[in-house]
Amino acid sequence: MMKQWSREHKKFYIRILFGSIVCVIITLLITSTILYMNFVSIALKQVYRSDSNSLNQIKTELSNMTETVTSLSSQIYTDPAVSKLLYYSDLNIYDTIFAQQQLDNYRASLPFIESIYVYNAKSNQFYISSNNSRSGIQPKSKLDDDGILDLFKKFKEHRPFQPIPRTYKIGLTQTTPVSSYTYLCYSIIDDNNDLNAAVVVNISASWLGLRMDPSEKEISENNTFIINQDGILYSSNDKQAMLTDLSDKTYIQKIIQDTSESTYFVDTVDGVKSLITFTSPDSLGWKYVRITPYSNINQEIIVMRYRILIICIGILLLGLLISLTLSHGVYRPIDKVIRKFKTLETEKRNHQHILKQDFLRNTILSRETNNAEVLQQKLKYFNSELMVNSKSLIVLIRIDQFPSVLEKYKDDIKLLKYGIMNVSTEVASPIFQIEAIDLGDDSLILILNFHDPLYNMERDSLIEMAELMQLSITKHLKLSISITFSPVKESIEQCILVYKQVLEASYHRLFKGHGSILFSDDIMDLKSKEYIFPVHKEKQFIESLMSGNVDKARSIYIDIVGEISEYSFTVVQLVISHLALTVNNVLRALKKNNAILTLPEFDTTFLLPNHVETMEEINTPYFKIFEEISQKLEEKRSTKQEDLIRKVHQIIERDYSNSNLCLNSIADELSMSPIYFSRLYKQLTTKALSDKISEMRLNKAKELLETSDYTIVDIAEKTGFTSSSYFYRLFKNSTGITPSDYRKKINV
Repeated sequence: MMKQWSREHKKFYIRILFGSIVCVIITLLITSTILYMNFVSIALKQVYRSDSNSLNQIKTELSNMTETVTSLSSQIYTDPAVSKLLYYSDLNIYDTIFAQQQLDNYRASLPFIESIYVYNAKSNQFYISSNNSRSGIQPKSKLDDDGILDLFKKFKEHRPFQPIPRTYKIGLTQTTPVSSYTYLCYSIIDDNNDLNAAVVVNISASWLGLRMDPSEKEISENNTFIINQDGILYSSNDKQAMLTDLSDKTYIQKIIQDTSESTYFVDTVDGVKSLITFTSPDSLGWKYVRITPYSNINQEIIVMRYRILIICIGILLLGLLISLTLSHGVYRPIDKVIRKFKTLETEKRNHQHILKQDFLRNTILSRETNNAEVLQQKLKYFNSELMVNSKSLIVLIRIDQFPSVLEKYKDDIKLLKYGIMNVSTEVASPIFQIEAIDLGDDSLILILNFHDPLYNMERDSLIEMAELMQLSITKHLKLSISITFSPVKESIEQCILVYKQVLEASYHRLFKGHGSILFSDDIMDLKSKEYIFPVHKEKQFIESLMSGNVDKARSIYIDIVGEISEYSFTVVQLVISHLALTVNNVLRALKKNNAILTLPEFDTTFLLPNHVETMEEINTPYFKIFEEISQKLEEKRSTKQEDLIRKVHQIIERDYSNSNLCLNSIADELSMSPIYFSRLYKQLTTKALSDKISEMRLNKAKELLETSDYTIVDIAEKTGFTSSSYFYRLFKNSTGITPSDYRKKINV
């Protein structure tokens, strides 16, 4: 009977097996056929979408470039220095040089500008800023740009700030024509036919060509270009020059006649079957076209077809092999039923464990509130031996260096935490009834019931038990843990109420380090201590950072942070946050004073308690930003700049007694613009020049007060102050006392 039963099951399984194989084969054949039939259509649409997105991006970039050039042209046109080039027929050399420098600055501000012309009809001269040796002044009669004058004659045919494609030669030596997009900004008087003044910005067509080139792994045979509504080429490439007439080509005629928003079609281009993608006309009437050889698309389809066929065959063979391997045990129905029952039993046990963990976790975190009777009933339901009204305590275990542990074990982290709970339970079981709970992240918690309610466990015994847990976990699991104990309570309900205190106490691992053993009672006692932030140290800290003194800033920071370990964790967070705000304020101040042009990044996410475990993790970002600030300030002090500052200070030392000494007089002596000189001096020294002059005069006044018998009025006059009252006020603001009191104090 048993033999017959086995044969029946075996035949039934064989029929199912072969039926499944036939279904798989038919499904694979139908699927691969449908996929192959749709590959061409899908590939063409994908290439079209990619090309269309790329063309629209080029259209957007050209539009953005036009807006940028429009803004720049208007700025040039209204620039006071450049205006002199536009309207004055007779300029001195200094105005011309300064205006030329302004043009060079405008040109250098945008990478795609080939050159800038400023035309003055009164002087019949062009002022040119270019990337090559053309920069300078060229008379209209000898202008090396052979096309701009023709453009000026027909300027009314073009709107201002509209890109005008053109190709022209420069001078007699350059044989290769220059292709560019020219933008005009001009003014005319009484609507006459001549330009009185104009600003011309030439954008290099090669720059736009680079934007239209295939990038990264795109097909190298792609050809991207721009045409107008008449089929004239408005961009240059390797095949045709700009302004080439393409209207005689069949595919170009289709593009011109098609009024669709954006589409594609397949046609022959120069004897090659190609996919042609184009966009709708932009605001200038231009269309953007990309040609992709059809053979490249088809080649990828062929490769994909064979690849899928190979995968299908591989899947089929693998399925057959697995099916044949598994079929040897399928005909044993009794064994199959037993395995099924075992699986159901395991799932039930696992499900029971999950429910138990959820219940205990929600109870500890106060997400679920039950009275003592209901809590005891649920514990009994989950086969827990804990007694709610017995003397208890909770132990919070946190895994040290958890981010690296999580990275190392990844999907096995739950299994690892299960091992920690087992080891901890085994160590504590001689004295306690135990339930271990996974709280998520790096935390686990143990609820401990005393076996003997009369047993009184001393702190030293708890420490000994904790050290044994740490030693066992390090030995078996190669991990470090930190442990925090709650006070012993008369019931589990009371333990639940102190969980938040235990959690807050565990954060003091910051100061104790990895492997620490903490008691929440000790940490909670710190809450009664009042903390006063050391404002005077903060001021010294800011001054050290502003001056780039890393060692002093680090020392003051360590002093401030070192004091907070004896306070509650709330104080710790507030102090660290306050210091982070102070550092960011220093960075903004240095940026505002132009002492640091590029702000270093100061990420403050480490301030969150679940992001850091030790003070070293907090200190490291601070020390790093200190070094970066010092380095940035040091970079600003180049040799040339130091020489300039030294020379300025020598002038102040020499002429401090001259009441006419000021920013303008020093700038004149150094042949520099007062505005530029003032900004540069403040950028290099972080203080105003007038403050430095006043500081020098006050120092000299102090010397005279200490070493001479001159009257206060005479001293004010000898140190360059225009009035004695101003000298009195400035001296007292600086020292806190009057000059007379200062002299008395020195002579005492």
